Amino acid sequence: MKILGKKSLSSVITIFLKILLILCIAAIISGAYIIVKNIDLLASLTIFKTLLLIYLSSIPALILIIQFLKIFENLREEKVFIESNIKKLKISYITSIIIGIIFMINSIILFFQTTDPNILVYRILTSTVTLVFLIFGIGLVVLTEIYKKALKFKEENDLTI
Repeated sequence: MKILGKKSLSSVITIFLKILLILCIAAIISGAYIIVKNIDLLASLTIFKTLLLIYLSSIPALILIIQFLKIFENLREEKVFIESNIKKLKISYITSIIIGIIFMINSIILFFQTTDPNILVYRILTSTVTLVFLIFGIGLVVLTEIYKKALKFKEENDLTI
């Protein structure tokens, strides 16, 4: 299967990202509605801060999905080594690290907020999500630097005969 161009892997991923974007927007809207509608009930819960932090992480997640959608649309159009992809990767690693930090704060709050053993699995999962997004963000930093070098080589190559 082709990776670049129409009817390629990047086209399939673009479709998947569009579906994910719609689901993320729906989750943000419905989450806001649920929080506003049930604020009294939710505020009394021990894990209210955690729920709020998870909801707040959906905004950088939406930005991350949008950036990846734009990158994969460029790949579908066979625009690989262009400056706009580097900017989109920068935004992506920043949002990924922000999500990781939000989940790290969430893990810390959970650690000090409750000693309930039933939340142990949730604590482990929150810590795992923290690590995944921080490592993903660092990986995107490295990928961005590789992309910068590749773009520089491409521009130098375009200038030579």
